[in-house]
Amino acid sequence: MSNDFLLVSKAVLPDYFPKIVKAKDLIAASNISVTEACKTLGISRSVFYKYKDAIYIPSGSLAKKAIISIKADDFPGVLSSILITISKNQGNVLTISQDMPIHGLAYITMMINTRNMVVGLTDLVKELSSLPHLRKADVLAYD
Repeated sequence: MSNDFLLVSKAVLPDYFPKIVKAKDLIAASNISVTEACKTLGISRSVFYKYKDAIYIPSGSLAKKAIISIKADDFPGVLSSILITISKNQGNVLTISQDMPIHGLAYITMMINTRNMVVGLTDLVKELSSLPHLRKADVLAYD
């Protein structure tokens, strides 16, 4: 982690920090103006513009790309079920690398664009881990 960031409880932050995140969400989801979002949430436009590029909710879903490592049984349809799960959660597979199965186990590494996913990265990995014939799924890295 870079020294440019701190992990701080929002209980000790000014009350307008969470409102800035809500304003960004409102602007993106409802296609309203900055002025309207700020007025709705009771913050000034100057506060919004001062902090809008520095405040984020920490979540895997904010990542743009993630590399996932998967260990699965060498069984027909396993890769297909993985791809379907990623697709239904609005993830986009950028690369797939699958090694030759050894002793009935297949090792798969995927890079996924997570920008538009409807679940967080942690939830996606949990969902993948629950698939039949899938032994393990881990996030190796995310950006």
